Amino acid sequence: MKRGFWCAVIFTGIATLGPVRFSQAQEYPTHPIRLIVGYGAGGGTDMIARLAGAYMAKELGQPIVVENKPGAGGNIATEAVARAPADGYTLLLAVNNVTINPYIYKHMAVDIENDLRGVSIIANSPIVLVTNSSAPFKNLAGMIDYARAHPGKISYGTPGIGTPQHLAVELLMHMTGIKMTHIPYKGSAQSLSDLLAGHIPLVSAAINSAEPFIAAGKLQGLAVADPKRVEALKDVPSISEAVPGYDVQIWYGLMAPKKTPDAIVRKLNEALARAVTLPGMAEKMRDQGYAIALTSPHQMDEEIKKDLKKWGTVIRAAGIQPQ
Repeated sequence: MKRGFWCAVIFTGIATLGPVRFSQAQEYPTHPIRLIVGYGAGGGTDMIARLAGAYMAKELGQPIVVENKPGAGGNIATEAVARAPADGYTLLLAVNNVTINPYIYKHMAVDIENDLRGVSIIANSPIVLVTNSSAPFKNLAGMIDYARAHPGKISYGTPGIGTPQHLAVELLMHMTGIKMTHIPYKGSAQSLSDLLAGHIPLVSAAINSAEPFIAAGKLQGLAVADPKRVEALKDVPSISEAVPGYDVQIWYGLMAPKKTPDAIVRKLNEALARAVTLPGMAEKMRDQGYAIALTSPHQMDEEIKKDLKKWGTVIRAAGIQPQ
């Protein structure tokens, strides 16, 4: 009798778990959502978070509150979201640094594949190689030839070690066998300033940082890291035109704790897709140099796997040591 009673209780409990969880997903969201950003207010990542959050809130019927938790290359924010309840109320505005940091930092508290899941990539920001009039090369082919003839002589600036802009050049060197000397700066503004002053001949920068100087004729765009030419710099070739298979982009996307229910992840993904169609969001993204690049949750997870493999290979080949 006792055995039958406890079996009935157990099976009744199991049977109710599914409907309750489904009901919660149907009602979601019932209160504000936190969107955590791993960088300071006012930067590109913060801008995308606030723009996407504002437009998604219109679709979801609840506010999306952006919280900045800068530090450790975004790791502080990533850990905060990974350790949050998997209920859809704490999300991460991720940058593809999440696929680079495991090879840059010795002590990672988060396993990106096992602790988080993708909701959707939101947008890409192209990377462009930029030079000045005093450089000993005028195009990408000339730069590669000069670097082969003078190993290590070309110095190139980036916003810092382990940034996508840095690794874009490391990948180029890895694929072509050339050697150049990296000069890390504390941001793109400083590297571009030195390029303008003629102190260095090459900078790898996000397009929204470099495009105004290119448009004004003060700097020359050598090549973009996207697999195809980009709308904002139609006359600048892609690196892949000279180096087949080359492809690097800075992407921004939404992630959630790993055990967030599929139904909630789908609801967030669909809300973002509708938000992009609202008047203003896509236009504001494009005005800031970002290209909308929505994906399914599965596609984002696959992109993360691909990037983890790519950057692991590049970072090991470059001899970059974890900090």
